[in-house]
Amino acid sequence: MDSNDQTNEVTQKKEETLTNIENDDENVKEDSYSCDLVFKLLNGIKFTTLDHKPCKTSEESAQVRGVSLDSGAKAMLLKDKQNITFILAVMSASRKLSWKLIRGIVGHKKLDLAKPEEVYNLTKCIPGAVPPFGSIWGIKTLTDQSLLDQGDVINFNCGLRTKSISMKTEDYLNIEKPQVCQFTE
Repeated sequence: MDSNDQTNEVTQKKEETLTNIENDDENVKEDSYSCDLVFKLLNGIKFTTLDHKPCKTSEESAQVRGVSLDSGAKAMLLKDKQNITFILAVMSASRKLSWKLIRGIVGHKKLDLAKPEEVYNLTKCIPGAVPPFGSIWGIKTLTDQSLLDQGDVINFNCGLRTKSISMKTEDYLNIEKPQVCQFTE
């Protein structure tokens, strides 16, 4: 196989994966890239992991983990269209993003939810699996006060819809050093 054939095969597989993500295909193969980055970032920190059935929603994740929805660290990748950059917004999974508040924090109105293919291209994660660490991809992380107020422990998918991490909220803040603000309802 020559290099053109290899390039075409890689491109075809990537396009197939993106199509499956866009169609929310349950058979899409997840990439462990971000999960591996999270484990590397958390080296030396105490946390627990849980392997479980694939979860698409925060509610499913909380149920399979046996924890409160509040403790879920929901990570939403946002696209800043003005600066052509991405921002990771992390909040308690029981809360809803306030576009008015988050746009006020960012300072302009050109902010939207990243498209599934943008999420995958940047993070190698399927939407719903994005961990709360924008730093692993070199992007800014905003963390809503609701995540801190909910308790001492947070739970989140670590780059895969089938693997969760539980760790101290304080350790998360010390490692990620997010901008803590109020952007939920």
